[in-house]
Amino acid sequence: MNILLLHLIKQKYIRTFLLLALTGTIVLAAACSKEEQRKNPSSNDPAAASTNTQSAILPKYVNITKKAGISFVHNNAAFGAKYLPESIASGCAFLDYNNDGNQDIFLVNFKDWPERKRKASYPALYKNNGDGTFSDVTSTAGLSLEMYGLGVASADYDNDGHMDIFVSCLDQDHLYHNNGNGTFSDMTEAAGIREKEFGTSSTWFDYDRDGFVDLYVCNYVKWTKETDLFCTLDGVNKSY
Repeated sequence: MNILLLHLIKQKYIRTFLLLALTGTIVLAAACSKEEQRKNPSSNDPAAASTNTQSAILPKYVNITKKAGISFVHNNAAFGAKYLPESIASGCAFLDYNNDGNQDIFLVNFKDWPERKRKASYPALYKNNGDGTFSDVTSTAGLSLEMYGLGVASADYDNDGHMDIFVSCLDQDHLYHNNGNGTFSDMTEAAGIREKEFGTSSTWFDYDRDGFVDLYVCNYVKWTKETDLFCTLDGVNKSY
């Protein structure tokens, strides 16, 4: 009888001890969880966790224009008259014009209005040196020609293996044939291109599937300096 009673008492204390130990473990775990949430609020916030993940994988861009040797400055010809074409920035193209496996850069430029001539401004062709830098080869490539340039599209239009350049302009558009020796020839007239509209952009595609790319030019509105509309935001001064 005494032995049985002692055994029952021992079992009772063991169960009580185990219950207390389990309760303490749960309380401790809860406390640790709250401390972790205090230190890292986003751990229990799906939106914050998603934001942190996105921040970790988003690319970061650094301006290396000057370091890469590019010093091109676009001229929009603005002098105060606020003509419509001045508000349309010119385009650019990446192309491997010398077939060395590196993408070069062609930058379109505008030019001053005849009545407000200040300086010459040309498009620019930058040769990729293959080491993260570029060299201005505009002059040696034969591309130092002033124009009211707006858009550019590059393609090998005669299938000779060299990328050619088409520039859409406010006045006469220009087609430059790649001679394959680092130079270009203006083939605008010879190619029968007499586009003198407000050419903002263009694209090459083989619409009739004859193996040669065709040219589509997108023109904007009919515009002249004489018909330039007076638009204003304040009712007094002209706005673009």
